[in-house]
Parts: sequence; C-alpha cells; structure tokens
Amino acid sequence: MTGSRGFTLVEVLIALTILSIGILGIAGLAGTVVKSSGYSKSVTQATNIAQDKIESLLSVDFDNLQSTDTTTARTDLRRTCVQTDATAARPVYTCTPSSTITKDGRTYTWAYTVTLIDLDGSGNASADGLKRLDVTVSWVDTGWGTRSLTLTTLRSAEFVN
Repeated sequence: MTGSRGFTLVEVLIALTILSIGILGIAGLAGTVVKSSGYSKSVTQATNIAQDKIESLLSVDFDNLQSTDTTTARTDLRRTCVQTDATAARPVYTCTPSSTITKDGRTYTWAYTVTLIDLDGSGNASADGLKRLDVTVSWVDTGWGTRSLTLTTLRSAEFVN
C-alpha cells in the first residue's frame, strides 16, 4: 500500500489551475457588477432630476414655456429658447437652461423641448392649448461615455398651479 496517502504534484497543479480559472471569472464578473451598479445609480439620479425639472416647469406660465427668460427669480429656470421647427401645425422650441446639477460628484446637464400640439387639425397649433414637454438629462459616465435620458409629459393651458 504505497502511494495511497496524499496527492501527487500533478493533481495539485491541476486543482490550482481549475481554481485560478474560476477565481479569474468571478473577478471579471465583479468588475462588471461594480460598473453596472454605478451606471444604474446615474440613471436613477438622472430620472429623479428629470422628474424634478418637469415639476419645476409647472411653475412657469403656460404661454412662456418656450420663451427665453434670463431674469426669473428661480435661477434654475433661467433659460434660452430657440425655435427649431417653424411648422405651423407643430412648432418646436428647444430650451437650454443656464444651470447644471451636481449629485454624488457627477455633473448633470438638462434641457427641454416644447412642441405645440395641433389638437383640432386646423394646421395651426398655437391656439389649441396643449404642449408636449420633453426633458432631457445628460451626463458623462466612466466606462459608458456620454449618456442621456428623456422624460415626456403633456401640459394643457387649463392647468392650475
């Protein structure tokens, strides 16, 4: 009964090789999990910011949503607006606020577009009293590059603050 106690050097080396491959796979997966977790946090922050900005825009008078305003008391709502589509049935204005938001060391920028909706099909949307707001939040995410998300809502002239 010789040689039946213990492992040979070849068996130990094979076991170490298999163990090393498994550990390397887990280490690579852990890096991906950390990267994805950071990205998920950024998306959540951006969604919260977009929702907050939609709610802030409710305080802006319906007729002035697409107007440049650089003097409002609410500095977070100071903006420059430019008409980017002059079609009477669907005019579009792009508004760029002068403020950015920093959360957890990351800077988010936001902008919004106002699209007038032609409800009655007359070809002239300016008198129909419905506007679509698209709020876009952008940020740079390490490992993922520049990212953005857009939340959309409708606003009617009859809205009461």
